[in-house]
Amino acid sequence: MPELDAFRKSAEITFDPHVFIRQGERHFDIDFVVLTVRTGSIVEEKSELPRKACFSRYHGKERKTYFVIVHIHQDFMEVKTVWLTKGR
Repeated sequence: MPELDAFRKSAEITFDPHVFIRQGERHFDIDFVVLTVRTGSIVEEKSELPRKACFSRYHGKERKTYFVIVHIHQDFMEVKTVWLTKGR
């Protein structure tokens, strides 16, 4: 996935309104969501490339793993949903 890796490091990241509705319930940090999209691992089982991708990243200081589902558009990536798990 070299083209996706290059694209996600520079692409604009937008958010579906659903993400902000769930933010109050799930208590996640938007900065960690962006960091997960830019540098996280691709979860092949939950991805439907080339249109939809799932990224995950463990944030050690927070002791949480972020999973982020994004829809990939021509010029930007839209975060559709975010969920957390405790630990790795």
